Amino acid sequence: MQERPLRRAASPPPRRWSGELVRHSRLNSEHFPEPTRNIRNIIRQYQQPTRLSEPLRKEGGKVFVKKMDPHEEAMMILKRQMAVAPPPPSLMPKETVAMVKPVTKRPPRVTLAPSRSPVRVAMPVIVSRDLPAQEEQIQTQLHRRFSEEFYTYCNVPWKIYIRKEVFYPKDNFNHPLLLDLIFRQIFNDTLSDTCVRISPEERQRMRSLFAANKLDSFSPVADESVKKEIVRMARDSWEVYFSRLFPATGSVGTGVQILAVSHTGIKLLRLIKGTNMPGEQLRVLRTYSYADVLFVTMPSRNMLEFNLISEKLILFSPKAAQVKAMIDYFITEIKKDSQYVVAVKNHVAMDSSQLSFHKGDIVHLQPLEHPKKDYYYGYVVRKKLMYLEELKRGTPDFGWKFGAIHGRSGLFPMDYVQPVAAPDFVHLPADKKEEPKNKRGKVAASAAVAAAVASTAMARELDRKGEDTPTGSDSADKAAEASGELPRDGALPAGPSTMMDFARKYFRGAQKPTSDSFKQKSKKGRDVPGMAEKLKFTKSPIQESLIEFTDSSMSKMAVEAFQAVMKFMGDHPLKGQTELDIVCVILKMCGDHEALRDEVYCQVIRQVTGNASSKTDSSQKGWRLLYILTAYYKCSEVFRPHLLSFLQEVCSSPGLHFQGIAKACEQNLKKTFQCGGRTRFPSSMELKAMVAGRSAKRQLFLLPGGIEKHLKIKTCSVALDAVEELCDEMGLHRPEAFDEYIIFVVSSRGQNVRPLSRREYILDVATEMERVDPNYTFWCRRVIWMQPLKFDNELYVTAHYNQVLPDYLKGLFNVFPPVKPSDQQLQQIAKLAALQHRAKDSLYLPTVREAQDYIPPQFCRMQHIQSWFNMVMQHMQQVQALSAHQARAQFLGLVSAFPMFGSSFFYIQSCSNTTIASPCILAVNQNGLNFLNKETHELMVMFSLKEVQSARTQQPSAGSSYPYVELTLGDVMSQSVTQLQLDQGLELCRVIATHMESLLFAREKRLTLPPSEITLL
Repeated sequence: MQERPLRRAASPPPRRWSGELVRHSRLNSEHFPEPTRNIRNIIRQYQQPTRLSEPLRKEGGKVFVKKMDPHEEAMMILKRQMAVAPPPPSLMPKETVAMVKPVTKRPPRVTLAPSRSPVRVAMPVIVSRDLPAQEEQIQTQLHRRFSEEFYTYCNVPWKIYIRKEVFYPKDNFNHPLLLDLIFRQIFNDTLSDTCVRISPEERQRMRSLFAANKLDSFSPVADESVKKEIVRMARDSWEVYFSRLFPATGSVGTGVQILAVSHTGIKLLRLIKGTNMPGEQLRVLRTYSYADVLFVTMPSRNMLEFNLISEKLILFSPKAAQVKAMIDYFITEIKKDSQYVVAVKNHVAMDSSQLSFHKGDIVHLQPLEHPKKDYYYGYVVRKKLMYLEELKRGTPDFGWKFGAIHGRSGLFPMDYVQPVAAPDFVHLPADKKEEPKNKRGKVAASAAVAAAVASTAMARELDRKGEDTPTGSDSADKAAEASGELPRDGALPAGPSTMMDFARKYFRGAQKPTSDSFKQKSKKGRDVPGMAEKLKFTKSPIQESLIEFTDSSMSKMAVEAFQAVMKFMGDHPLKGQTELDIVCVILKMCGDHEALRDEVYCQVIRQVTGNASSKTDSSQKGWRLLYILTAYYKCSEVFRPHLLSFLQEVCSSPGLHFQGIAKACEQNLKKTFQCGGRTRFPSSMELKAMVAGRSAKRQLFLLPGGIEKHLKIKTCSVALDAVEELCDEMGLHRPEAFDEYIIFVVSSRGQNVRPLSRREYILDVATEMERVDPNYTFWCRRVIWMQPLKFDNELYVTAHYNQVLPDYLKGLFNVFPPVKPSDQQLQQIAKLAALQHRAKDSLYLPTVREAQDYIPPQFCRMQHIQSWFNMVMQHMQQVQALSAHQARAQFLGLVSAFPMFGSSFFYIQSCSNTTIASPCILAVNQNGLNFLNKETHELMVMFSLKEVQSARTQQPSAGSSYPYVELTLGDVMSQSVTQLQLDQGLELCRVIATHMESLLFAREKRLTLPPSEITLL
């Protein structure tokens, strides 16, 4: 084979050197020793590590080392070419390694010995031409760049191409150079008929797009928007083009020859003969999305087992390891932001609160805002305390998840499902060449669907499809919409957030499919024609939803919801229905279909804007309906700033009516985002009051001792609001004090006591209890005694005295030794009896019977009653000068020194722990769980709060009780379950949880203090 001609490539002109020119040295040629015929030396040379910096070029065939110096050989070839003389026949074999080492500018001077003894240098490495069976391992060296002249081959029969093979998760093509390279790749492959990755139909559609944009082989110049359109079309609609192809075979008869892995999933392919053109084409036999793939295993070296939702797929490939690694990476990245799980086995619900599904069903995870009937009630300690009745998305739900499928929702065990990639449920009709976009290039229609289902993450992901790098203001607007959070001062995020802006983005027909639809708008942002009319009152029912839904059934339900809105406002006949019926219909539709909530909000806002109804109270009823909606359901995070902006605009406009109710709607919405929203439909009495403009009622609350307090309860008042108001009357204003009190609802003449969550709505509980026991009462009681006692507020002292006194008279604060107490203890008991009598503010001295009632029975039996009476009368002379308030304060001060003061006591009927003798008394305080002897009240077993990992019981139906509580005790490594039988299971769980919250809060506060303050502690 003749030597390939060498071409001298031009480089910048060299600088003049003042010194002597350095000529070619024999040292260069001495780096290439003579070939040896000794086989052992050849093997030894092959095994030596690479230590030379000469570049090696690897090709097929055998390798021999040149005898001639490469520089001299190159110069000789150039001279022959200039003389147009045929090159002499080469004595070298077909494949050689061309080693060309340029001469540096200032090589070191080397003096050679006369004997010309060879210099000791490392032997060159002979590169093997045998490739491994699986994959060719190539290692090269990086050489420094020379600024002088160099030599290269010309007229070679090969070319090197760089291609975009596959799109990885979160890949984009924002960079102009990257976009241009991918565009040119698609352009060249489309015009060529040799690319087997493109089907004839795909090639024809792309050529039509080229023609529409006036692109051909002579003028492949396109602006950035056209390039992005072409790249998106190839990425999203071409089946095989952006895929990595692996050789694969399946079972006999399947015909699988190739496995394609791409950003959309995996495809099974085979080669077929072309129909309209010569050569072969790829045919897709089967497609699986990543939502269908559970996991991939390798039972053997070349075997792949795909565990799919409904089947198993077996393939054989010499690249099995690479296939598995690539698919695992795709699935892992896609699952990170997914809110979906796939069922790995059937689940049959045991009750109405659970969700049934079949293996392979995809379940959408949703937050569980409120407790369900017969579900566990209590708490579990993780990094923070989690209430089981207030499970939230994104937190470990302790073996249970809450989700929805096919319009049904409920709880299900976590071990029945596993995470899966989100299904491609957001799509547009296939006849649209391009999705409608707004002025920032965002995918408006698809994002509207994501907004309607309150999926901010999905909306943000769809917005990324625009592939535009936002400006500073755009980034702020996008971040504000994505987070849905408001600054602490309540101000709206920067950027447009009006209803008109939301309509431009997400309403039906808001965008045009052409890329220059917004070029016709003025710089001032003129509204899309007809969009303003969709935000104004209409007398006629709508025929389709305001927000564009790809699901036609959602649009039909939106039409029904709009008719219900018109009926409630009096603009449409009721047809035998009442206003309560209409409100329940609207609330039920929004509860069953979360995607409708934004739509219904927009419908009500439309009907109260520019209301021109013949009914004088139409607008007022519309605002009343909006008031009810904001109390029950959250809007999506995307719609939230627009809705708040609308309400705040009405509040701040002095010329507009309904400023007061607009402010109430704003407060309701913020409380709904904070507490989850009302759960029970309003009663007829409550609805009549709201329609009449009365949004609050007087509700009776009882403090210990039966002290009555009537509080003003609004539609969205929660238990924490009632606690804060009662504490304010007792002179407590710090949040730490609020956490020590709990609201209880008592029914069935005191037989059933249920503590309320701080975020539980008072009117929801009232509506529920009125159906069970109209004589229910709300009580407020202190359960934690971390804050010091204060005696300046009479209501505070009286309420605490009334709460402590019954436990004292039962002897729960004292330990009763087998021997008679000391005289000092007896005198203290007598003084406490005298203080009790003075606390009644009685004008008379106590009788013997009264004195006996003031002493705990366990102490009263230790000596004769007359002796007790004499001791009490002695102390009465000392306390007679005190007022009733002072007597109560002294009583609290003395009792607070008892060991079990500040405890909540529960009577335990039986216990599964053999170390605890039952029946017994459980005292819960800041030290932990103290199990006391029933008779002597001596401490038998104590568990610190750190050891209590969870407390669970079942929330009973109204009017009933569940007599068991399960306590998980121990640490992370070793835990045991103790089951307690008692009548106040719910109360016990709530009291322990409140203590745990206080402990965790104090620990977190201590860890976040500066080092100096930690030292002080």
